[in-house]
Amino acid sequence: MISQPPRRYALGATCVTFNDVGRVLIARRRSPERWELPGGLVDPGEAFHDAATRETYEETGVHVKVHGLVGVYQHPSRGILAGIFIATALSGEPRPTAESIAAEWADVEDALTRLHPLYRPRLEDALTARASVTLRVHEGTEVLSLFEATHV
Repeated sequence: MISQPPRRYALGATCVTFNDVGRVLIARRRSPERWELPGGLVDPGEAFHDAATRETYEETGVHVKVHGLVGVYQHPSRGILAGIFIATALSGEPRPTAESIAAEWADVEDALTRLHPLYRPRLEDALTARASVTLRVHEGTEVLSLFEATHV
């Protein structure tokens, strides 16, 4: 139960990234210290999916390509709406960063065991998604980018 609803929501973006052998990218945050899927807040003026790729690199050192949106998750007590994106690794090796004390590729079952409970359903949803959700970024009638509902 929420005692005081947030005055405004912040937008977050998280990547569920897989490598070429099906392992998932996870990061152990510095604060709070726990295993998570890489992600963070969207900067003003930043595209939703660009924030997911930026945050993944900042937390893991891995460059990724987003190719689908699983869904949007609401965290009322913290005032966050988070988009969960599916991505594939392009380059880089997981490493500690200023934001994470560790980053690594994990087998899915291992990741489900180690991830903080907030992130387990997000990974499970990404694994069971039959299609991504359409994400249309536009200014008026001009489409800036589009992820159509496709098979994930």
